Amino acid sequence: MFNLSRRHFFQFATGLTLTQLKAQADSTAQTTEIEESYILMQGFYPSGEPLPIEVLKRLYFLNLNDEPLPNPIRRVETGKIFSQPPPSPFAIALRMPVEGFGEVTLYADNQGRGYQPQDFPLQLNLAFARCRLHRVRHAISNWSQKAIEFSPKIKQRLQKASALLQAAEQTSVATQRTNLCNGVLRESLWAGEEAVFTLARQEIKRQPARQDFLFGCNFFNFQSTGVDSSYNQLFKQLFNFATVPFYWRSFEPQAGIKKYQRVDKMVNWLESRGITPKGHPLVYLHRAGVPDWLEGKSYSQVKQSIYRSVSEITARYGKRIPYYDIINEANGLSWANTLGYSLEQLLEIANLAATASRAGNPQVQRIINHCCLWGTNVAFAQPPTTSPYQFLKSCQEAEIPFEFIGLQLYYPHQDMFEINRLLDRFSQLGKPIHITEIGVSSAPGKDEKSILGGPIGLWHSPWSESVQADWVEQFYTLCYSKPYIQAITWWDFADIGHFWPYGGLLDANLRPKPSFFKLSSLIHQWRTKNGKSSLYQST
Repeated sequence: MFNLSRRHFFQFATGLTLTQLKAQADSTAQTTEIEESYILMQGFYPSGEPLPIEVLKRLYFLNLNDEPLPNPIRRVETGKIFSQPPPSPFAIALRMPVEGFGEVTLYADNQGRGYQPQDFPLQLNLAFARCRLHRVRHAISNWSQKAIEFSPKIKQRLQKASALLQAAEQTSVATQRTNLCNGVLRESLWAGEEAVFTLARQEIKRQPARQDFLFGCNFFNFQSTGVDSSYNQLFKQLFNFATVPFYWRSFEPQAGIKKYQRVDKMVNWLESRGITPKGHPLVYLHRAGVPDWLEGKSYSQVKQSIYRSVSEITARYGKRIPYYDIINEANGLSWANTLGYSLEQLLEIANLAATASRAGNPQVQRIINHCCLWGTNVAFAQPPTTSPYQFLKSCQEAEIPFEFIGLQLYYPHQDMFEINRLLDRFSQLGKPIHITEIGVSSAPGKDEKSILGGPIGLWHSPWSESVQADWVEQFYTLCYSKPYIQAITWWDFADIGHFWPYGGLLDANLRPKPSFFKLSSLIHQWRTKNGKSSLYQST
């Protein structure tokens, strides 16, 4: 354990008189009592330069069930974090660059045992390298028991990572150790992703074609005045599932007056082409989902309005819209809780949405939808925020009825190995899963037409159309291989009034990108079961 107060006492006390030292000690006695239990973590760029404060501020702790913990009191300096320890045993997570792979969230859990205060001080680069290599080796060992065959290239990467780790553990030169740890991470990250892709492709080969799988996209830019437009026709070529909008603020700007016309046109067009619609979102406590006329009303009045609105919508469309995201991002996130409700109230509203939607349509298929799936909001925000996983568990414990878990996966700073771990974790809740929103960029730089503005994350290489296509191939292959996943929805179809920067499968001129053709090829291959997967692309 690192004694912060003692270290700083000797560092700054040099040259002071005994009287001055005693006065300083008395004035800081209370602080000293707290800081004696602080732990020290150090982190570096692959070059050996200390990580800056803005990067280290991202670090958070988890328990050994992958649930983030509220950040304890801490102090961050360049290259160092001094923190009170969280409840033991715990794990550590930090998003940082790995030269030769990208920028990715790294994890350290002491090979599954978790950390105790006595394990510190800790060199983060070495801890992350050990953990990633251990996780990949363990996973490949388990998957091999299922008769999955892995290429010699994957085994060579792991052998190289092992040799680099041994060298890192033996050297006393700090910059050399950091560089070696980067090599361990690079090789084990590539090996992990290649292993996941191998597993997914072999699992798909063992399965029958999944003709009922829902390949979807939001349909927000439907060209209602030209039903044979390029947008509409290309949409029909690729998808059998479409999300239509019910954002309450714009859908019912005046109490009791809903704007059905636009959605009606969408549903009519989709029905005539054999595409299944889904409504999104029936309840969303983001500003986009809270009409002006609802603000200032009591909690009881809000619930009455929600019940009326939800039941009216599902009754009007009946079987024509079989699926709905009945409640969206309701785990206490600040931007999605504009009315400031408690966790108990949010659960009550989730139950209300489930009951009201079924009252309108007894056959409705209800999805509870979530973003920010790794739950880092728990580390950095105040209650009532909770993780999506814990909110879903609370829904089940409260016996709130719903049919599907909805997961948004806008996370290029998580590699495919960790995405695979996350999906399998949510599957343990025992509900089938819809991937409700995904998107990654196809170009670097600022995108003025998108809501977010600029690309996020770095996966392998700077974002380009070919990198986006590679990500699409790996992500869809991973999800399609899992029987518990029954739908994937891209968000948005084209770079015209879109959310994710350069995130469309079509460009601003409605020309298909390589990702469009990649996804089209995958869907045809899986439905016919007579194609061949393209080779894994790596550097």
